[in-house]
Amino acid sequence: MNYKYRLYLPLIMIFSMTGCSPIHNSIGPDRMESDLRGQVEAPLDVAIGETPICVVENIIPSPQKPIVRIPAPYNAKLYFLLDQTVFSPESEQESKEVYQTLLKRNDSKIIISGHTDTSASDAYNEALSQRRARKVRQDLIDLGISADVINISSEGEHRLLVSTPDETVEVLNRRVEIDVR
Repeated sequence: MNYKYRLYLPLIMIFSMTGCSPIHNSIGPDRMESDLRGQVEAPLDVAIGETPICVVENIIPSPQKPIVRIPAPYNAKLYFLLDQTVFSPESEQESKEVYQTLLKRNDSKIIISGHTDTSASDAYNEALSQRRARKVRQDLIDLGISADVINISSEGEHRLLVSTPDETVEVLNRRVEIDVR
């Protein structure tokens, strides 16, 4: 008996709470509001497709704002002849493409960092890397890019692309890196 009591008691409770409710018959297809609603609130106008509980409002879409696309970061490396601020023949050709790409992008920040190999003293390499970065900066300014968006740094022989001992000539370390974000 205890088992049947536990099974039927919740069902009887649910039926008595919902099935026998007097409000159940007060609103129906022939009646849009209950007597109680009329006493408490102002009359309710219901349009086609709406219910007395949830009024669907006509939402006027706002005009779409244009999506601003930020260009992807851009990186380039241009290489130099030994102990000079003159591009290698391959980088001379590549520099024209890099410069045109930078002109088309119209970025707000361009970072140019000059580098050297380890074939000279630290002080000399620092100055040479500075001259290389200034050369590329001036090239970009001459093409019409604002000087305000160009930042330069000189790394000397401190950030080598190819790790080498002192007094070593390495083409890949004689470079300027252009980073655009």
